[in-house]
Amino acid sequence: MSSHDTGSESRTASAAGPVDGGAGPTTSAAAEVFKAVAHPVRAQILELLSHRESSIPELCEGTGVKATHLARHLTQLRGQQLIQRIWSGGRLVYRLAYPEAAGLLVAAQAVLQARTASADGALRAAPEELPDPALLDEQLSMLESLLASRSVIAEARTAIAARSRCTPEEAAAQLFRTARSRGVTLLQAARDELGNGQEQRQT
Repeated sequence: MSSHDTGSESRTASAAGPVDGGAGPTTSAAAEVFKAVAHPVRAQILELLSHRESSIPELCEGTGVKATHLARHLTQLRGQQLIQRIWSGGRLVYRLAYPEAAGLLVAAQAVLQARTASADGALRAAPEELPDPALLDEQLSMLESLLASRSVIAEARTAIAARSRCTPEEAAAQLFRTARSRGVTLLQAARDELGNGQEQRQT
């Protein structure tokens, strides 16, 4: 393509630019531009061309895509006037149609960085939401105490059931009656029951 062709391509790009009375591209037109970049290979092409103009072999090397596949992506980018094809130094090369085209990648990278920073902030804030260590220790102690109490009561109930040859439910009822009649806690009644049992075995 000659420099004349390049000029006409630039004019075409300008003519297809702002619409809606100069208020900028419409939402649908902007969506089409984003769609043109919405592929890893096309994003790579823009990235490469944001640094320098490149030939087909150079773009193939930079993207790792074969020339036959690369052509389709180049066509889509040219269709949205994001890149141009020109002759330079006796070879056919591609370059950005506008320097602003590289801003699409810059904007995307800025969004990704902001998203990463937000996720990191959430992770750093997570430890602050944990309960106070002292309160956590207290809760764990209470839980251990409760489990130990249940174990003692269960053991006493089993001992009563074995001695009285009754069901575990009847043994539990008997333990409740003992605690109530003596005015002690169920745990204390269970401990006394187990203590009495040990004294009887020793005698």
